[in-house]
Amino acid sequence: MPRDKTEAHEKIVKAAMHEFLTKGFEQASMKSVADEVGMTSAGLYRHFKDKQDMFAELVKPGIALLDEWYEKHKEFSYREMDKESFRAMWDISSGINDGALILDVMYQMPEVFRLIVCCSAGTPYENYIHDMVESATDEMMTFLAACRKNGIKTYDIKRDEMHMLISAYMSALLQPIEHGYSKEDAKGYLKTMMDFFTPGWRMITAL
Repeated sequence: MPRDKTEAHEKIVKAAMHEFLTKGFEQASMKSVADEVGMTSAGLYRHFKDKQDMFAELVKPGIALLDEWYEKHKEFSYREMDKESFRAMWDISSGINDGALILDVMYQMPEVFRLIVCCSAGTPYENYIHDMVESATDEMMTFLAACRKNGIKTYDIKRDEMHMLISAYMSALLQPIEHGYSKEDAKGYLKTMMDFFTPGWRMITAL
């Protein structure tokens, strides 16, 4: 790719990020992005086939990062179950719990995750957080069943109840991203949230 086209693409991505964060996907305009970078609409369409394609390029790196973290998290959880030790799962300093998910993963690309959380209505990503909660609920129910199979007593909880708990938990943890907190401010907030939620999760996973 010629150097000038690469530079133009980078300018477009920056302008598109600002456009989507400011207006949300549905109100964002390809023309506004083109005007921002001093390009014709036809020129812009040589970089992206449509607005959906533009939004997807912005968020896909964050989703890939998140998927990678979740795989490591699941592996860690089952290793800890084998040891019959759950302390590290809920210790925010361990780097493997859900507070670390926000700080160590989402804060690598906070604007990208704010797009997903706040600005994705009208895109294939608008239910991403809901789908993440659904998946986490199924994984947690499977994990508790595996614990019981290994002789570890767990709280008797229905799937609907687990879904409500995880939904509330995730909503609370995502507040720093949603409101644009700095990483330093988010760290203090997330410690408070983890201190609040941890006793409940410990009760469920290791009676």
